[in-house]
Amino acid sequence: MDQPSSAMALQYREAMSKVAAAVFVVTTEGSAGRYGITLTAVTSVTDTPPTLLLCINRNARIQPILRANRQLCVNVLATTQQDVAEHFAGMTSIPATERFLQNEWQNHQHTTQPQLVGALAHLHGHIIDSHDMGSHSVFYIAIEHIHLNSQENQGLVYFQRQFAQTTALTYQTSYG
Repeated sequence: MDQPSSAMALQYREAMSKVAAAVFVVTTEGSAGRYGITLTAVTSVTDTPPTLLLCINRNARIQPILRANRQLCVNVLATTQQDVAEHFAGMTSIPATERFLQNEWQNHQHTTQPQLVGALAHLHGHIIDSHDMGSHSVFYIAIEHIHLNSQENQGLVYFQRQFAQTTALTYQTSYG
């Protein structure tokens, strides 16, 4: 028996909460302004050429800004940056206009996009394609510049609607 679509949507969201996901803050700056959003729906498409996929709710305030600016930075958050994730997700009382004032940001020397100091990685790129799928827009991002933070190795994840941290994993191989 088919379930009503709203019940299916609730079940789907609950099922997806069981999937641990890395936490990102996507930022953009340009003629349409400066804005950022916390996302977990970010994934690699291919490494040749380096391309990411982002899924963003069609009602999100960043949509028209991102579409106009076309340039962005995907900041991969470290465990110490949960407050940043909360601010850019709108989980705090910090207004959108003040979110960039709460932590240390710098503009990338080539792309001028805001990047969070101390993030695990910064991936700078531009939108090469997008399409709408249900309640979300899917953006394909061509990556042009990458910075890796070699001093930080613990990532922030989101699991069962809570932030959690990864730990550095070590592997031991035993030979018998």
